[in-house]
Amino acid sequence: MDLKETEISSQQIFQGRILDLSVRTIKLPNGETATREIIKHRPASGVIAINDEQKMLLVKQWREAIKQLTLEIPAGLIDPTDASPLDAMKRELNEEGGYKADYWEKVSEFYSSPGFCDEKMYLFYCDTLTKLTDKRSLDEDEFLTADWYSLDELKNLLSEGKIVDAKTIYAITVWENMLLRNAQSENKE
Repeated sequence: MDLKETEISSQQIFQGRILDLSVRTIKLPNGETATREIIKHRPASGVIAINDEQKMLLVKQWREAIKQLTLEIPAGLIDPTDASPLDAMKRELNEEGGYKADYWEKVSEFYSSPGFCDEKMYLFYCDTLTKLTDKRSLDEDEFLTADWYSLDELKNLLSEGKIVDAKTIYAITVWENMLLRNAQSENKE
């Protein structure tokens, strides 16, 4: 069975600074029609920042959409001034954490919630961090604090339901898998 849906029409409902909302009429694989509410969202970059003590940097900030404080990896929208997702990650690591990294690698690209939104996230890993004396300022509407967490602390926070942000849950899983792969490689040698 061909599962592809075909767009028949689209009506833009809202156009904003970060996202646009449209309602699309689509043809289903069975020939019937349905509507889809679609959010077009600017892409973003996030970072798994690991220090010399093998702790991950997380930021705490208020998220109005869910009316609560969250713990999240440093992340943010890719701005028009960023030459690449990597540049955005470096800027966010500087702004939100006050660090720069001598080593980084891209570990993943994923969509945050493809059922209704096209937001693409680029996830990077970095270590060999240096604290900056000339940290960039946060955005004028951004307020947060940053702290470091060991993998055990992160797993406890997850099991207690204190980390609810999907990109952060994914980042913790990626980091844990990286550590497991490294341990397995070392055991084979």
